Amino acid sequence: MKLHKLIVVGLLGAFIASCSSSPEKRVTQNGMEISVIEAGTEQIEPGLTMLLSFCVKTANDSLLIDTSLDGMPRPTRKVDSIWYANQGGVEEVLFNLNKGDSVMFKITADKIYGPATPPQLKPNDLVTVNLKVLDAMSMDDFRVYREKLLEEKSKGQLTIDVAIIDAYLEENGIDAVKLESGLRYVITQEGEGENVKSGQVIRANYAGYVLNGEYFDTSIEEVAKEQGLYTEGRSYAPFETAIGVGAVIKGWDEGFQLLSQGSKATFYVPSTLAYGPRARSAQIGPNSILVFDVELVEIKSND
Repeated sequence: MKLHKLIVVGLLGAFIASCSSSPEKRVTQNGMEISVIEAGTEQIEPGLTMLLSFCVKTANDSLLIDTSLDGMPRPTRKVDSIWYANQGGVEEVLFNLNKGDSVMFKITADKIYGPATPPQLKPNDLVTVNLKVLDAMSMDDFRVYREKLLEEKSKGQLTIDVAIIDAYLEENGIDAVKLESGLRYVITQEGEGENVKSGQVIRANYAGYVLNGEYFDTSIEEVAKEQGLYTEGRSYAPFETAIGVGAVIKGWDEGFQLLSQGSKATFYVPSTLAYGPRARSAQIGPNSILVFDVELVEIKSND
């Protein structure tokens, strides 16, 4: 299993490697030298999931990746047969580590990244890896750990987002209703009848933008042309979707249930109710707060 695969999966806590004046040296079966910054004592049994923190730098000390920056763990499962088959690569290093080990080693780029070697590196260029084994656990325990970590990160991000949204509203003199979830909304036109219920299908027009006013999508042809988003051949019409069933972002699931047919509103959606840390487009980066001007055109019958 290449390290570039480890980079994509899982979650990890922060790690800062410390330097020692005379670190312990270990040599793998294939002759790779490992400097031990901090030695752990608990051996890791095959089948357990190892949680890794690492940074990778080039020979001129340029940073390629540092997992501590996103606070997300990088898990990999210790499987003997796979790791022995790749001796001489990073797998051989990982196989020889204990829980709590903090190590530094040099390795060629191709043995870390494989075919995904960054363009600034040649396959045989040496890179330096600082790596720590934070923990080792069963896959079931890892799932619980991951959910708790995601929940903690989400709460922290929500606090940040709400502060930004509320400051924006105050600065622009916008009197919005504030919900505990972090959603803020303004109803600009009242509708008629009952509000949308969970599970109902609606048709709605929308225009979405970020707080700096840059639009990223709309169902309205006129707005698309005004904002430089128009796509030839696209059918601009009210968007149809079910509400409250996870078919759309959480901000929509919650927001549209506050509206009745004919309502117009603006939703101010924290990233935790939108796309979270995922980048979706040039306009929607990680942890982007989104704004939607919406019109609830129709609540369709459930029949």
